[in-house]
Amino acid sequence: MPASRSRANAALRTPPPPSEKEAARHAEELLAEVEAEKRAKGKKGKKKKKGGGAGGAGPSQEPEELAEAPSEADAAEAAKKAEEERLLRLLETLTEERMRLGITPESQAAASAEERRAATAAARAKAAAARMAVEAAQRA
Repeated sequence: MPASRSRANAALRTPPPPSEKEAARHAEELLAEVEAEKRAKGKKGKKKKKGGGAGGAGPSQEPEELAEAPSEADAAEAAKKAEEERLLRLLETLTEERMRLGITPESQAAASAEERRAATAAARAKAAAARMAVEAAQRA
């Protein structure tokens, strides 16, 4: 494998920048907060209503559930934005590395063609060696 490819692959393995980590951590914190709210809500249990009147005193449970939904959506949106930012930064890094190393679509196509030729030659050599081994075994 050419040195330029191993450098390009090394760019793929570099850790994300701190700002990206912070965004991911923030999204994880929001998700954890939502999950904690759900667990806490599940443990409360239902309260029995006192009296049988038509008008219930106190707030209904629906607005509380609806208020929880936006925080879940916010967490999902934050996670989506963080992932998008990470991918854009990775693309930018890879593009810069390709430019720095002088990798063009033409040079990459030429390298791929050369690799295919080498692989074909290796396969032919292996097949020839196998034929020779069979012929030697038949003569013995």
